[in-house]
Amino acid sequence: MTLRKLAPKRPSTRVRNLAATVLWLLVCTGCAVQEASHAATSKAVTPGKQVAWPSAELVDSLRASPERWSALRATCDRNLDYTPHPVADFTPPPHYVDRAGEQRIAKSLGDDGHTAYREALCFALSGDRRYAQTSERILDAWAAGVQHIDRGQGAADFNFTFPEYVLAAAMLRADSQWHDATFKSFLRERVLPLSVASRSNNFGNWGVLLEASSAAYLNDRRLMEQAISRWRALMLSQVSSDGSMAAEICRSNTTDWCGGPDKGVNGLAYTHYTLLPTTLAAEVLRNEGFNVYASNAGQQLALAYARAAGWTLHPETFPYYASNGGHLNGVRNAAYFRILQRRVPRTDGGVAIHQGNLGMDGYEIALLYGEVQ
Repeated sequence: MTLRKLAPKRPSTRVRNLAATVLWLLVCTGCAVQEASHAATSKAVTPGKQVAWPSAELVDSLRASPERWSALRATCDRNLDYTPHPVADFTPPPHYVDRAGEQRIAKSLGDDGHTAYREALCFALSGDRRYAQTSERILDAWAAGVQHIDRGQGAADFNFTFPEYVLAAAMLRADSQWHDATFKSFLRERVLPLSVASRSNNFGNWGVLLEASSAAYLNDRRLMEQAISRWRALMLSQVSSDGSMAAEICRSNTTDWCGGPDKGVNGLAYTHYTLLPTTLAAEVLRNEGFNVYASNAGQQLALAYARAAGWTLHPETFPYYASNGGHLNGVRNAAYFRILQRRVPRTDGGVAIHQGNLGMDGYEIALLYGEVQ
């Protein structure tokens, strides 16, 4: 789908932002009126039903040990009055061309997504509707407030970030008082058409996570089968016989993606950035009854994990370590190791986990999966 392809010249950003704000205020003003009708459209999740994320097993474990998530709950309590900041015209400049400019537009998408996700997780763990209401307010604000998403960097940022929103929505299904029709429509009509699952590098893996989480939340079997098929195809095509990912290990820190004087300086970081959504998608699929770990593609993921874990422990063995003067970016951006160590355990992965300091944990993996023995 090409957004606004035949449309006349769009109004100015200021006008669109004002319109989005007015629309969002109208939506929120109507919340009190809608409250009385919520019970009539109850759609609570059946008790005991496996949900997309997190698994019932992980939720039960944390509920049994409230002290383990007390810090998260304190964060959720502080954010109960959180104000979302949807961006009407989501058109950030390319990341490697104007990083500061991209952040000025994309930061609120990330900040709001993190907050919505954590509030939804607190709701899943406690059943306290105050957390659900905060998360729902954020999701509804973005669904009502975004008027345009650029098909370049904007689409990329939505693929990289919006799975948090979708998994938050999946956790909120237990709240029978949330009218999620607006969010569902936004997801189906505006976000999913921007999926980059067809891409061959890390973009594709993030697109698969977006599709898998959306399929689980929307109960869309066709989309789920599509995500499973693409997940397998990517693992079979991306992972070499030695476990490396050729399209990622060469990554530089410039628009000369796999070249220039710093070729490979981001290679390990991008390896992690590819395996994170791959692993999260595998967990969503597993929770929905599709164990992709047991497939040939799952064996390729295990191979990639072993290679990534070895490089994380011994970055000096990474192919571009020496050529970058002994420096690599994002060496320990590997919180997802805790998931893979439960599914396809590897010695180096276990050592890296026990060393601690594994970053890129916006999905609260360390809390959910704990220390792996």
